[in-house]
Amino acid sequence: MNQRTVRVTLPAAGLLTVLTLLAGCPQKPAPAAPPSAAGHPPPAGGGMNYCDFKKGPVGAPVRIVAFYPGRHEDTLAALKQLLEDFPDKVHVEIVDWRRAQGLERRDAAGLTCAGITINGKNAFDLTINGKASKVLFVRGIDGEWTQDDLRAAVKKELRAAR
Repeated sequence: MNQRTVRVTLPAAGLLTVLTLLAGCPQKPAPAAPPSAAGHPPPAGGGMNYCDFKKGPVGAPVRIVAFYPGRHEDTLAALKQLLEDFPDKVHVEIVDWRRAQGLERRDAAGLTCAGITINGKNAFDLTINGKASKVLFVRGIDGEWTQDDLRAAVKKELRAAR
């Protein structure tokens, strides 16, 4: 029986696509279904469910803006939990960057992937349980950051607002 060696090669573009998918954040979001004439998401069963959300006092000392293309339910739940944990002290806005306006806002915030800004910043020097670290709020929860990191950053911003 003859043995043959088969070499499989990926063109550079294919390799880049595979690496991008493995990294967890595409450079450009998937095309979105257009909103209705009134600017609302398409009706259920007929398109994409957007994750836009806004709640909390507009004048809150801590303003959190999160940029996500959906599919980050645990991250979005952690953000919404802040409204209960810090009543009347945080304003949470979730911007779905599958919409053109959301993508523009994400880019203007200096992000190139999913992430969070807290009072306009997404990098924080935090101390949690006596351990100092630099936390970058990019991607989803339990990747680059944890719920404890998120709460610590909010508490730090609340102390700074006094």
